[in-house]
Amino acid sequence: MRFTVPSGFLLVVLLSAFISIAQSLSGTDDFIDHTVKKGETISLLCIQYYGYYSQSLGKALTRDNPSLKNIDIISIGQKILFKKPIENVSSPEQSNAADSTTTGMIPENDTVFIKQIDLSQGVVTYLEGTSFIKRSPNNRSVRLVVNTIVNPGDRIETGSDGRVEILINRESVVRMKESSILEFDSLRNIAEKKGKTRFNFSLGSVWTKVKKFKDSISRFELELPTVIAGVHGTVYQTSVNKDRSSEVKVFEGEVAVKRFQPPLQVHSGNLKSGEIAGPREVAGPREVSLEKWTRIVKSMQIIHIDENGIPDSTSEIKEVPRDSWTLWNEERDRKIAEIFSEL
Repeated sequence: MRFTVPSGFLLVVLLSAFISIAQSLSGTDDFIDHTVKKGETISLLCIQYYGYYSQSLGKALTRDNPSLKNIDIISIGQKILFKKPIENVSSPEQSNAADSTTTGMIPENDTVFIKQIDLSQGVVTYLEGTSFIKRSPNNRSVRLVVNTIVNPGDRIETGSDGRVEILINRESVVRMKESSILEFDSLRNIAEKKGKTRFNFSLGSVWTKVKKFKDSISRFELELPTVIAGVHGTVYQTSVNKDRSSEVKVFEGEVAVKRFQPPLQVHSGNLKSGEIAGPREVAGPREVSLEKWTRIVKSMQIIHIDENGIPDSTSEIKEVPRDSWTLWNEERDRKIAEIFSEL
């Protein structure tokens, strides 16, 4: 026996299927379907899309991605939905007061998706191996994980197999080599365009890339045991040895290296407006040197400073090393450049 299906019934079925597909597609209109690439992390992608990273933003992503069980562990090829950033709104209060024809009324849970590029913060956007972070006030050392927000006063130490990348204010990137120690001293206030970002670097090697601005004001300083390296729009590597001797190697731009004496005492009133500082240990008794000097280290130049803070003459770098550390940094710099054309 043959059965014939009424053409009207087929039309209804096809129409229902079409509506179902359309509704399904419309449900993803508010999202960016991102496929994870090599070297990407949740914090790095959040900064790319929203200008910042926070734990609340991470929780919102797990809400929208039920398969995302641990935001610290993502894999190449994984699909992640990112809610489209809400543009042209500087605060949740403004967004709720905005014209519904432009930004609309934003649900409370979605205010984390407002794009903000003027927040001052440092974030661990990538790491390899084992590293540790020590935080005030308990000063307890715990294992460092990716997507950690770092604050002034935090001290990071990489293990013998550890490498860490810290993105600061979408303006600078600091990467720590194995067996290195770095303390976050102060954070520049980018909203008010005041202060400097400073790190106290006491051992190992770090690679730094700093955004180039139109003016010549240094917004980033690296404090070594006997010198300060003030940078502006440059790529350079700094190393500190166990005997407190150090070197600054510049690959692009220039770095002003100057002799200094750490302050005998730390007073909160000594901070310049706009700087966010962490706690610092008071330096012990020492011989005070009256010698002060400044050296400008230019592109493809290197300078060595001995344990007493006495510099050699700058010398030329014949070629950029091709070791695994340099190649890793160049690869990470390219990844950052893909996301932030201004860096």
